[in-house]
Amino acid sequence: MVRFRSRRSQSRGPVHPSNSPARREHQAPHLAYVMVRIGAVDIGTNSVRLLVADVDEKERLKTAHRMGEISRLGEGLDRTGVIDEAAAQRTLDCLERFVHEAEYSGASQIRVAGTNAFRVARNGREVADRYAQRIGYPVDILTGEEEARLVFLAVMSGLSAPHGRSVVVDIGGGSTEIICGEGERGTQLISLELGCVRLTERLVRGDPPADQELEQIRSHVREIFAEKLGAFDDTRMDRAVGVGGTVTAFGALDLGLTKYDPSRIENHLLSRERIASIEKHLCSIPLNQRRDLAGVSRGRADIIPAGAVILSEFVNRFPVSGVYVSTRGLRYGLVLSEARKVWRPQGEPVGN
Repeated sequence: MVRFRSRRSQSRGPVHPSNSPARREHQAPHLAYVMVRIGAVDIGTNSVRLLVADVDEKERLKTAHRMGEISRLGEGLDRTGVIDEAAAQRTLDCLERFVHEAEYSGASQIRVAGTNAFRVARNGREVADRYAQRIGYPVDILTGEEEARLVFLAVMSGLSAPHGRSVVVDIGGGSTEIICGEGERGTQLISLELGCVRLTERLVRGDPPADQELEQIRSHVREIFAEKLGAFDDTRMDRAVGVGGTVTAFGALDLGLTKYDPSRIENHLLSRERIASIEKHLCSIPLNQRRDLAGVSRGRADIIPAGAVILSEFVNRFPVSGVYVSTRGLRYGLVLSEARKVWRPQGEPVGN
């Protein structure tokens, strides 16, 4: 059983201050519009991410606050089948801070969701329930399909012209989601048991990874792709978009950034050639050098070779010229889905 250090005498529920910016009306002589402020926390296998954003009835989203932190909830999970007590406590400490930030930022509602680590761990439900008791909000354990749909919604919301046919890849710590869709609607989606933490713990021992270890990862990814993606229609692809820490790190490295800047990375095109080049470099240098690279967080440096192989094999699988970088991951989908409950309570399309 996982036990947590007591930090509060009672759980905390949503706050709705009377002067909160959660719901704001802006009025001009011929214009009036309202925005709702929503918070979302994505508890991933490797990191915890917070977004607080204002969303209007046309689903235009303006970021108010975003944070991310490596907590490695899934440490040792592939070996033991359970969430480790120390990893659970690290993640809870981060989660409590992020929920407090969302409340302090004036979010009128907060959604918290867990992904692969909670799905596969034997004690995943227990840990999620204990988290919920501590923070005062439910912790939803998303199915792989739910996660994929929300990621596609998030990524498409960040494109200037989300028309045509797209394929999206979200490379995470415990799983990889791949979604094909037309316009803003995902039509084919799958969550694969391919994650950077999982593959690194299972197959990597060397520093840098030995050629044999990298080939084992590559062979495993190809095998899963061949088995699971056979039904995916890869014709007429207008674009490929990637999201997740591996992809954003590739974007920062390709642009030569000295400091991570989401506005510079968003919609940056990574060519096939640059993906192959960056993959080769990341897989050939030791951990201490990867940690010094701008755009590669210290908590991601050990697992990014596995992520690099997944990204490389993704572009080999789909007939695309490269991958556009998106910084809008699952937390953006969570915010938008909550906004739709406000603006479309009966499920009617926006604008109808």
